[in-house]
Amino acid sequence: MSPSKFYPFSDYDRKQIAKLPPDIAALADKYPSEILNTADSWDNLPFDANYLPECLEVYSGDADDANIFVLNGVLKDYVPVHAEKNTSSITVMIDGEFAYIEVEGRQVLNKLGGIVLPEVAINPELLIQSIIKGENND
Repeated sequence: MSPSKFYPFSDYDRKQIAKLPPDIAALADKYPSEILNTADSWDNLPFDANYLPECLEVYSGDADDANIFVLNGVLKDYVPVHAEKNTSSITVMIDGEFAYIEVEGRQVLNKLGGIVLPEVAINPELLIQSIIKGENND
């Protein structure tokens, strides 16, 4: 059963997907949320040159919560992905907007533009707690 059976597309969703290049739109049944997010962000302008984000979130695969969450240059949460699990998609959100989406190793959305990624301060205790929390959620 394809993922779209779990996420039935509305007429609006279908119209949004239809505006994508056919090779990207063809991935909608296998990656419905990634392709809908791509369609919803397709017309957004890339971030301006030297844009410094406040919030950076990285999602791996079908994770509900961000695997990496950085707020104002401070790592707030990190949930490691199992090395043996091959992730089929990566989604990067910058300040609440979808900025980059990759599916099966192929870039389907890139609105990063001139973003300057912050230097990230890491609190070792928080990092260890995040890793332990990730291991306990398996």
